[in-house]
Amino acid sequence: MPKILRSISMTQIFIPRYRLVDEPPQKPHYVYVVEVLEGGEHLRVERRYSAFHCLHRELRKCYSTPLFPPKRVRSCQPKVLERRRQTLEQYLQAMFRFGPSRAEVLAFLGVKKLKDSLECMDFAAEDKSMDHQPIYNYKKDPYMQVEENSNLPDVVTQGVLLGLYGNSQ
Repeated sequence: MPKILRSISMTQIFIPRYRLVDEPPQKPHYVYVVEVLEGGEHLRVERRYSAFHCLHRELRKCYSTPLFPPKRVRSCQPKVLERRRQTLEQYLQAMFRFGPSRAEVLAFLGVKKLKDSLECMDFAAEDKSMDHQPIYNYKKDPYMQVEENSNLPDVVTQGVLLGLYGNSQ
């Protein structure tokens, strides 16, 4: 049964590892463990490289796609497989962050999206991937750049002096 995710901005996708599947009658092959984290929820799926390659072919028809690892890996050395895992993870994260392909990536992972999460958003119109609160920039810091010709009394200094010494002079 597909997992339902509520929030897109809090969703993260990782491929932390791969493993060898050696179950007859199939030939031994590697699967990549994909983890989807959303808030406190966790979904783990396993996909073969061929499934990733199928997704890549479909996405490539409609979108400009990032680097995808080559299909043929002649070596089963851990270093080569780890590099492929890293590249697949970067590819999946990039295509998930790219709004128009997000629904296809979620479908590939077997994640069911809520109607109001994705379908009502217009990703082509604007990028909603703000990662932090807006930053406000003040041209002049009122605490660091004190005006010398101010007619206002320095109530903070007077309050500290009154508290420490009993007078405000």
